[in-house]
Amino acid sequence: MIREKNMLQDVTPPKRSIQDIPIPENKNKKNARDKSSDRKSIGFFGANGGKKSKKLKKKLWFFLILLGVALLLFFLLMSSKAVVTIVPLQAQQRVDANFVAVSEKETGGIPFDIVMIDKVGSKEVTSTKEENVQEKASGQIVIFNNFDKNTQRLIVNTRFETSEGLIYRIKNSVVVPGQTVDSSGKTIPGSIEVTVYADQPGEKYNIGLSDFTIPGFKGTDRFDGFYARSKTEMTGGFEGVKRVASEKDVEKARAEISAELEQQLSQEILTKIPEDFVLFSDGLFISSNFFGTSDSEDVSDGMVEVKEKVSVYAVIFNKEDLSKQIASEAISSYQGEDILITNFKDLIFEIKNRDEVEPWLEGRFIFSLKGEVNFEWLFDEEKLKNDFVGQSKNETNNILANYHGIASAKVKITPFWKNSFSRSTSQIQIVKKLE
Repeated sequence: MIREKNMLQDVTPPKRSIQDIPIPENKNKKNARDKSSDRKSIGFFGANGGKKSKKLKKKLWFFLILLGVALLLFFLLMSSKAVVTIVPLQAQQRVDANFVAVSEKETGGIPFDIVMIDKVGSKEVTSTKEENVQEKASGQIVIFNNFDKNTQRLIVNTRFETSEGLIYRIKNSVVVPGQTVDSSGKTIPGSIEVTVYADQPGEKYNIGLSDFTIPGFKGTDRFDGFYARSKTEMTGGFEGVKRVASEKDVEKARAEISAELEQQLSQEILTKIPEDFVLFSDGLFISSNFFGTSDSEDVSDGMVEVKEKVSVYAVIFNKEDLSKQIASEAISSYQGEDILITNFKDLIFEIKNRDEVEPWLEGRFIFSLKGEVNFEWLFDEEKLKNDFVGQSKNETNNILANYHGIASAKVKITPFWKNSFSRSTSQIQIVKKLE
């Protein structure tokens, strides 16, 4: 007998514990592990790339560090600088003495120079009457000495004659400097500027620019060597009737013009003094000259014009020349080195017989100087820089031994490990320190 199969039992699987069921792996984790494994094996440049990458990074960092150090050293070398602090030789000495000053073209004293400016001012005043007047023309001329190297004094009222025979005179004695020789060997005539006045009143003496001879030298060998030439036209000559103002009004106008111009020119002349020259207050001279009156068409009706010329002269000295002369008198150990007085403003300068001298004309005067004088010895900074170029710091004392004007010095070189001066003077700085 055929037995029927239990179909349900055949289909139903046998019972199993949950522990017997295998857990499938996560595909995403597997993929991540695979990718990580791939990177480790391949690296940046193929197989075993991880190790090579680390070596390359180390080399790159080493190169960058070396480059940085090289750039730093280059910058330090380029910024290398030496600062030399110099204390010049100095002295203080009491001075109270008289000295002779001479024009730059003379000898036998301390040389001085003249700076001069002038200006003509005018003012209208009321005329009071008509009068028959006689006025002499005047103007500026330059007298030349092309005779020899000696100075020549011309006395008061020395005559100067034009080719037409017109005579003009100087009112004050003057000294004409002698010839000089320039750097090229050319002889330069001595010269001086003066005011001359017509010998007679009248308009015929109002002339343009002209040449002049000196009749007093006629018949001597000096006649051709001394001559003059106009710097300005000759003006102001008049003879006849014209409107005039009272003497009181004229004098008042002149005083007002003079006061105004004196103040103006005294300030202006200070701007014309060279930096290496000194002007003492007692060396400033002011001169006023009456230029006459006029009732020309340019003047208002019933008025006359009063003209006044003001000239300002500054007697100046080269600072180093004056300092050397004073040092030679005041310092027994002084041997003619370059030296400079540093406190001119503290000294008392006085021209002897000031009211009687005209240095711009006479070329010589006596002055006194009083006070505590501060002297500073000088040295050539550029030469000193060149002497330091490329030298060892240890050579400093040997270099300074050639400079008498230096009392002491201190050297600082940067960067700190550098022990020699730069090969460029632009990287060497000289600092002067006064005690």
